[in-house]
Amino acid sequence: MVKNTIKPVKAGGFLDFNTPEYLAREKMFETIEKVFRSFGYNPIETPMVEFSRVLTGDDDTSKNIFQVRGRGSAAEDSLALRFDHTVPLARFISANPYDNKNKTGIRLPWRRMAVGPVFRNDSPQKGRYRQFYQFDVDIAGSALMLADAEIISVIYETLQALGLQRFVIKINNRKVLNGLTSLLGIKDRVQVSALDTTKEVMRILDKIPKISLAEAFDELALAPENDFDSRPGLDAAAIEKLRQYLQISGDNLEKISQARTLFQDVSIAIEGLDELVQIMQYLSQSDLPESAVEIDFSIARGLDYYTGPVFESFLLDAPEFGSVFSGGRYNDLVARFTGQELPAVGASIGVDRLFAALQQLDILSLSETTVSQMLILRLADSQDTFYLRLADMLRQAGFRAELSLLEDTTFRSQFSFAVNQGTHFVIIAGLEEINRQVVQVKNLLTRQQEEISVSQLISYLSNIKNS
Repeated sequence: MVKNTIKPVKAGGFLDFNTPEYLAREKMFETIEKVFRSFGYNPIETPMVEFSRVLTGDDDTSKNIFQVRGRGSAAEDSLALRFDHTVPLARFISANPYDNKNKTGIRLPWRRMAVGPVFRNDSPQKGRYRQFYQFDVDIAGSALMLADAEIISVIYETLQALGLQRFVIKINNRKVLNGLTSLLGIKDRVQVSALDTTKEVMRILDKIPKISLAEAFDELALAPENDFDSRPGLDAAAIEKLRQYLQISGDNLEKISQARTLFQDVSIAIEGLDELVQIMQYLSQSDLPESAVEIDFSIARGLDYYTGPVFESFLLDAPEFGSVFSGGRYNDLVARFTGQELPAVGASIGVDRLFAALQQLDILSLSETTVSQMLILRLADSQDTFYLRLADMLRQAGFRAELSLLEDTTFRSQFSFAVNQGTHFVIIAGLEEINRQVVQVKNLLTRQQEEISVSQLISYLSNIKNS
């Protein structure tokens, strides 16, 4: 008996996927990738491990990253697990500039997609994992709003392809939010930036579904208690303007018109509204139904990250999952590495969150339990050479054939194993069949069974596969 056995516990915030879940996720990945490729997005792969300074710049505390301990590494060469696919994209582009003479490197504008696990060293909670998959799609090197409209179209086509019908893509513009800072008279303080105060305003507004509007306004009016306190301390005039901002309503064009009136003296906000108009005009020429895209001036993702339009996608029948496919424009993509601005726009699917939502909505099936198409029953252990040759013949023809490894060679035991495993066909050959060079093919889906000569087996199975 083995001493000091280890309890098989899984670390919190990490997921196991059994075969049915893995196969269902695999189909989900294939569906997403098919849509991305249809728009011309090129797949790349970058390492899960990057230098810490690449991921975080000079601020090692800015991200909840997993550090990787390398043997004998100097502090400046410390490694960490990536927390998204965007920073690796920035490094990749910066390290591969286009060489016109040799025709090598990344030629801009460039469409790219990437999929793989990312890591956040957060406290695990329901729906929040330490390791999770993201599937990203980005356009680097284009400042045209046509690119932003395309990303929105990709979001729409992807969710449709996954079987979703009831969802909405909400869009806003970071420039409108910058304008809100000016409209409300928020300024930098000694220890608190105007951006941090604006974030606090948006955090409080985010609570409105849980608290009343009056309570939110009371909180927004609270004055900071010290130099480091980011409480907004909005005066009555600012509160009134914020009330007007929150009361913007109607269809998309009406919302933009009302916002223009409110922000008429704030140039950065007008610029953001003009970009939203361009996006809506481009989308009107596509197949997107008007109801699929909604301008929502409360969307405030990544205030310290995004530089233009932002978008979030919500499932109307599963709102508790939050945004499942989100992104926006970020024109500071490679500045950390090159010192220059590079326009870019993209979006990311939180695969594990979306997978859970699709399961809840009964859109994903977990009925597929094995990759095997057929199981060859090993009914005569003296005939292993025949079974091995038969399995090899089937695999050479492109079938996924599995040879039973049960020590119990009775028909009942092996047939029961095939049924429980969920394979499609059972290939039955005892001594009598082998002597006649035939096999019995049992279709477990239709319950039909036929005797087929070994020489005709490939043709027979191929006809069923193609029918």
